[in-house]
Amino acid sequence: MSLSNVTKQIESSLPSNLSSVPWTRSLAAGTLLTSAVLLLTGRRKAALAVVAAGAAVALLEDPEGVRKFWSDVPDYVKAGQRLLGRLEGIIEQVADQGQTLKDVLRRG
Repeated sequence: MSLSNVTKQIESSLPSNLSSVPWTRSLAAGTLLTSAVLLLTGRRKAALAVVAAGAAVALLEDPEGVRKFWSDVPDYVKAGQRLLGRLEGIIEQVADQGQTLKDVLRRG
């Protein structure tokens, strides 16, 4: 496949009118990604500022959707806590099995 064919494929997948893509949604998604990177690099205050700006832009784009998401946040937190509890249980089981295996190998 030549480079010109790839370029034509990309052009054909783009919307015919780029103004139909809401810039506010793209900006909000970009700030979410940026804040995640900042958080992973340890810059918590900067990540919080960027995500707050992104939330403000998202609120401009779809205020009802943001309200619905905000009301669903406790459910997301509960689901995250359940997931962490399950992971903790699995890690404890693996640690116990590892200790049992060490004991068996020492005896043998």
